[in-house]
Amino acid sequence: MTKEKLKEKLKKLPILFYSARFLRNMFILYPKWIVFKTAKNWVVLNYIRLRPWLWKLTGVKVQGKVNIGYDVYYDVNCAKMITIEEGVWIASRVILLCHKRDSSIYFIGDDYNKLPYRFEEIVLRKGCVVGMGSIIMPGVTVGAGAMVGAGSVVVKDVPAWTIVAGNPAKVIKQILPKESEIK
Repeated sequence: MTKEKLKEKLKKLPILFYSARFLRNMFILYPKWIVFKTAKNWVVLNYIRLRPWLWKLTGVKVQGKVNIGYDVYYDVNCAKMITIEEGVWIASRVILLCHKRDSSIYFIGDDYNKLPYRFEEIVLRKGCVVGMGSIIMPGVTVGAGAMVGAGSVVVKDVPAWTIVAGNPAKVIKQILPKESEIK
C-alpha cells in the first residue's frame, strides 16, 4: 500500500468515528438522559413511586422499595456502578458521583484537564438515609441504617447504624439498640 492510499484511508477514519459516536449517542446515551431528566424533575413521580423504576431503566441497581426525592443527580453514564438496597431514603438535591479526577498523579505544571478519571462504585445499604443536599463521592458505602446529615460531603465509608454530618462527613453519633435506651 502506498503512502497516498494510506493517507486517504486515514482521512476517512474521522468521518467513520464521528458517525459511530453519533449513532451511539442517539440510540444509547440520549435515551438514558431523557429518562434521567424525567426521573429527576417530575415531582408527581414521588406519589406514584415511578422514580426508582426509571432509575432502573438507566442501569442503577435498585433492590426493593426505596424513596428518591426530587432533583437527585447521579452519573447516568456510570449508573451500573450504583447499588441501592431495600428501604433507602434519598432526600431531594442529593448528588451521587461515581467518577472523579485522579489527583494522585497531579504535579506542578500539569494540566488538570488531562488527568484521567477514576471510576468507583457507590453502595447505599438497607435502610440508610441520605439527607437533603448531600454529596456522596465515588467508592463510598453507606452502611445499613446509617443517616447522612443534610449538606454533608461523604468521602469515606459510613459505618452501619451511625449518624454522620459535615464536610467532610464525620461520625457524630452511634445509634444504639432499643434495649440500651430503656436502661
